[in-house]
Amino acid sequence: MKRNLKIFLLIAVCVITGFCMLHVREENKKQQIHSEKKEKETLVFLTSKRETRHIFEKIIADFNESQDDIYIELMAVPNPEQELQIRAIQGEFPDIVEFIGAQKDDLVKYVKGGYLQKLDDFSAIHCVNEHFLEKLKILNGTYVLPLSVNYRGIFYNKRMLEKDGYQIPSTYAELIQTMQQIKKAGKLPIVFADKDSWTLHQGWDAIDMSSRGSQDNLFQNVLNGTTVLYEDPIALDSTRKFLEIRQYGQKQTINTGYDEAVKKFAKGEAYMFLQGNWAYPIIKKINPYMDLLFMPFPTYNENQARVVVKIDATLGVSASCKHPEAAGKFLDYVFSKNVSEYYADQAGAYSCIKSVDVEDNYAKVFTDRIRSGEFFLEEFAYESEKTDARDALFQNLTSSPQTYTERAFLKEWNDLLILQKGA
Repeated sequence: MKRNLKIFLLIAVCVITGFCMLHVREENKKQQIHSEKKEKETLVFLTSKRETRHIFEKIIADFNESQDDIYIELMAVPNPEQELQIRAIQGEFPDIVEFIGAQKDDLVKYVKGGYLQKLDDFSAIHCVNEHFLEKLKILNGTYVLPLSVNYRGIFYNKRMLEKDGYQIPSTYAELIQTMQQIKKAGKLPIVFADKDSWTLHQGWDAIDMSSRGSQDNLFQNVLNGTTVLYEDPIALDSTRKFLEIRQYGQKQTINTGYDEAVKKFAKGEAYMFLQGNWAYPIIKKINPYMDLLFMPFPTYNENQARVVVKIDATLGVSASCKHPEAAGKFLDYVFSKNVSEYYADQAGAYSCIKSVDVEDNYAKVFTDRIRSGEFFLEEFAYESEKTDARDALFQNLTSSPQTYTERAFLKEWNDLLILQKGA
C-alpha cells in the first residue's frame, strides 16, 4: 500500500514538474516574441475589408518573417471606419490604413486634418497605373495608393445551371425566364442579402450602371439641381428591375444578412447572387471548387451591358508615423509584382499595379473590357456618415414595396440628396 502511494506521488511530482517546465517554456517563448517586437520598428496596420483580411494576414506574416528590423501588427476591428475616427481624435492614428473605395470626401477630411502624409516621394507610387492614381489626387497630392478596383454584377453557379439544363442569361428577358423556370422547379433562383443595408444600393447600382455606365453625371446633376432622379428613365427602369427580381429570391429577403447569403450561394442553395466581386474570396473560401461566373447585370439587348469599376482597396500612411522608411518598405513589398499578383488572384480583383495581369476567368467580361479600355471609372461617392439615410430608404423599399411606386421612391431619394447637400 505504501509502495503504491510512493509510486503515485512520484508520478504526480513528475507530471506537475512537466507542466511547470512547459509553462516556463511557453512564457519564455512569449517574452522572446514580445522582446523581438519591442526591438523591431513596429507599425500598426488597420485593415478595413473583411473579405480580404485573411489575404493580408498571409502577406503580413510573410513580410514579418522576411524582416530583421520591422514588424507589422495587424489591427482588425468590427467597425474600422468608426475606429479610425476615434483614433484620429485620440491622437492614435494607425501607421498604415486600408481604405475601402475612393471615399474621397472622407479622405479629404483626413488630409486636411493632417492625419495622412503625401506618398508622392514613396517609391511604391511608381508601381501603380497612372490613370488610377490621377483619380485619387487630393489637394494636388497622392495620399493613398490603390491596390485594386471592384465591379458589380451577378454571380452564377455555372456548374449547377448547366447540370440542370439552364443557359447563362444574355438578356434581361432571359434572366427572368430562367429564374421563372428554376422557381417552377421548386428551387431558389437567386439569393439576396437585404438585411445588411449596404448591400441594397450596391445591387441597385449593379442594375443601373449596366444600362447607364457611370453614375457620376447623374448624381452631380441632381446635386446641382439640373436634373431629378424621379424623371430619369434609366433610374425608373432600374428600380422596377430591382423590385421584380426579388420575386425570385428567398422568402423575406430582409431577414437574410450578407454572411448568410454568401454561405447559401457558396453551398449551392441558390443559382445566382447579385453582389460585387468583393464577395469572390469569401465564396471561394467556403467552396474552393465552385465553378463561378461573374457577369454584368443583363440588359434588354445582348452584349450591350456596360462595365463600370470603382477604386477598391487603397493604402495610406499616417502623418504621425514614427517609422516612415519602414512604412515605405512595407508598401514596396505589398505593391511588388509577386505580392500584388497574389493579392489580385486571391481577392478575384483587377489589379491597379502596372506589372500585374491576373487572368480572372470567372469575371472575363469585366477584365477583358478593362484591359481594352472599354470601361467607366466611377468617382462619385457618398460621405460615410450620409450613407445611413440612403440605405434605410432602400430597406424601406425592399421590406414594403407595396407602399412605393418607382417614382415615389426616387423622389424621396432625390429629396434626400438635396437635403444632405446643405447639411
